[in-house]
This record gives sequence, structure tokens and C-alpha cells, in this order.
Amino acid sequence: MTTSATPLYLTGAFEPAAAETDAQPLDVIGTLPRVLSGMYVRNGPNAHPGQDPGHAWAGHGMLHGIRIRNGHAEWYRNRWVRSTPAPANYDFFVPNRDRSVTAANTSVVPYAGRILALAEAGLPYEVDGDLNTLGVFDFDGRLDTGMTAHPKSDPRTGELHFFDSYLPEQPHLKYHVASSGGKLLRSTAIELPEVPLMHDFALTEHYVVFFDLPVVADPTVTNAMPFRWNESHEPRIGILPRNGIGTDTIWITVDPCWIIHTANAREDDQGRIVLEGNRVVPDRWDISWARLGGYVDHVPGDLDARNPLPEAYLYRWTLDVHARTVREEHLDDRAIEFPTINVDRTGRAHQHIYAVGYPRVGGADGYELIKYDTFTGTDEVRRFEKTQIPGEAYFVAAPESSNEDDGWLMSLVSGVAGAPSELQILDATDFTGDPVARIVLPARVPYGFHGSWISDPAES
Repeated sequence: MTTSATPLYLTGAFEPAAAETDAQPLDVIGTLPRVLSGMYVRNGPNAHPGQDPGHAWAGHGMLHGIRIRNGHAEWYRNRWVRSTPAPANYDFFVPNRDRSVTAANTSVVPYAGRILALAEAGLPYEVDGDLNTLGVFDFDGRLDTGMTAHPKSDPRTGELHFFDSYLPEQPHLKYHVASSGGKLLRSTAIELPEVPLMHDFALTEHYVVFFDLPVVADPTVTNAMPFRWNESHEPRIGILPRNGIGTDTIWITVDPCWIIHTANAREDDQGRIVLEGNRVVPDRWDISWARLGGYVDHVPGDLDARNPLPEAYLYRWTLDVHARTVREEHLDDRAIEFPTINVDRTGRAHQHIYAVGYPRVGGADGYELIKYDTFTGTDEVRRFEKTQIPGEAYFVAAPESSNEDDGWLMSLVSGVAGAPSELQILDATDFTGDPVARIVLPARVPYGFHGSWISDPAES
């Protein structure tokens, strides 16, 4: 797929894998920690051969899994998620549309003994430990919306928090809470003026944080991702008490932006919400959306294809719920994506954020992993060649760890221009040191989105 007729979003790092592959065992450079027993699995859009999905984010979901046990990398396999395909003339804006129709291409999470492949406009799809699709998971028919690709598990209660903001009819947004055992506990409707492209949200001890921002759905956009930037849409962040109803939401206006991913949120000693994530401004939105295949009125500059995702920057919002004010801080000038933390710190104070660094438009080549220290304001940088693009760094805590960063980071590195793809495992406490292990993969892995480490059940 390298001809001039091939869309930009089906070339280079995003060029789809043409087939499903099985390989065993795998070559390992270094030593795998023997306490790691489970599977790393990552999701991402991967169009079927000969198909043009119309947007980089619309290709059918493909899972890539690497099985690790007893210090060995036992196998690699990739599988398309067998979700319901969209019928002819499928309309995203029809109320009560069939939510089993989804690409299921964005993330993959363990939940209640299941493995769920997610894309926020549709229902979750369950897969087994060999990545075979089992079918829709809808909480025994109780879930009547989709599930965000970024559900949050509360480390205190084990409850799963999630939402769907792609409802063409009012209320446009529904927030759900489920038990750790797989039961849907409650749902709350929140009315919004339009359908926003709300990809992520945040959780604190007492609140849920939502983003009603100027990237909104537009039925006139004939595209696989029918969204545009609407300058007249008020940018605001909503704060809902965890046990509240939709009308309890407090809205605070912020500077115009799109928040693509959050790292975390917490409440400080003054009761304010401190939110950290990556922020996209309007002109960076235009460039990235055009490159990815979306519709824009005007594109300033050229389509720099080195950064396969929207150009975003690490940012902090400090929200005073009572005064309904916000302080905004730009934390870094580097273009970053996929900010992650030790998920055991979800909703609480965290020291470290891990992120992928990309070339800025007009900037130097090369890719990075970055470890930010939010206490000191410093960071460490791990640099990669321009032919290997590191993926999201997923943190896996070491057994009986005492410090927040005691553990490993797993990053699926995609090779381009003939470079190898590999799963790199890093010691999070020795971020710039040699990898603990590099698992060399038998095939090129396209650049994708989010992954998870799925541990084997503990032996009784």
C-alpha cells in the first residue's frame, strides 16, 4: 500500500497488517522477569486488505498479543476483532442505532475476568486468551449505550466508571458505574448542547470530570469520522459528584482546546481538582485532522506525516469547584501523546507521568519516551531512532512494590522502513538504562493505540 492513490493514513507507520499471524517461541534480547506471567495485548485500527475505511481511526480493530511466562516469550499472535460490520447506509446519527456495529479498535482492558476490546461509539467486544472474538458484552442486556475506550477502575472499590457521549438524541451523554464483578450498578444522564468528540474523562475521590469541548459531531460531514471544530461551541469542563445526577454537574469554561487523553486527576488539600492531560489547540487540530482523513475548512501548513497523532502538549488545569474558576498551565513544549501513570494512583496524587514524544510540525526528527516528575517539574528522556516509534508505555507494578515507580513499562515499538517491531520492557526506576528485555516480533506491527498487561490469575 504505497502507491500514490493510497491515502496518507494507510501508509508509513499506519500501513495495515495484511494478515493474521502466529509465531512461537519469540527471540528475547535481555532477561524477562520471571514474575511476569500473562499477556501484553494492544489494540489499533487495521483496515482489511483492499479496504479504505475513510479515516485513520476508522479501520477495523486488530489485537496484537505477546504471551510471557516463566521468563520466556511463548508466542505472538494478531487477530482482527470480529465485530458487527456497518451495513450499507449506516447512519451514526440515528437514535437507538445498533451499537454492536463498531470497529472495536481503540483499547483493550481486563475487566471482571474478561478481556474487552473497546471503541467508544459502540458496545464492548469480549475476546478470549487467544484473542478470538467471543461476542458483545452488554452487562446482560442492561447497557443501552456504548462504552468509552477509556473506562476508569477505582483502585479503592474496584468499580468501573465509563460513559458514552455519542448519543445523537438528548441527553447526548450517559455516565455508568459497574461493580468489580461485572454488574451494571447505575447510570446517569447529562444533557449537552451538541455531541462532542469526548475521548477520555477523569476520576477523583469525590468527582467525575467530563470534557464538553469544541470538536463536535456534524451530520453534514460525509466522512467515517463526522466531526469538526466549532468555534461557537463553549469549551468547558464538567464536574459531577460521584453519586450525583446530571443536573448536579458544575461547568467551568476553559480556553479553547481539545483534550485527547488524561493522565490523571486528583483533589488537592484545598479541595480543588488538579487535572493533567494532553491538550490540542485549534491549528494543530486542523493539521492532524486533515492528515488523519477528517474534514477541515482550512489547513495551515503541510501535512507532516512523522507524527501519526494530533499534536498535543502536556497541560494542567486546576479547577476550583466552589468558585467555578480554573487556572491553566502549559507544562511542556514537546509534542506528546498517550500520557499514562501507575493506575493504582488513579484519582489520587501521582508523581510520575509517562508519555510518547513525537516530532512537532517543522521540528526535528526522532521519537522519545518521557518520564515526567510532577513533584520536581523535571523529566527523563529515552530516545529512539526515527525508524522505530514507541507506543504507549503501560506500567506494570512489581510485586510488593513500595514506591510508585517500582515496576516495568511495556511499550510496543512499531518499526517503519524495514526496522523491527518489538515489545520493549523497561525498568521504570532506571528509565534511561538498557531495556530489561526486548521481545523481537516476527512481523511488522502497525502503529496503534492502547494496550494492557493482563496478568494470569494468581495460583490458589
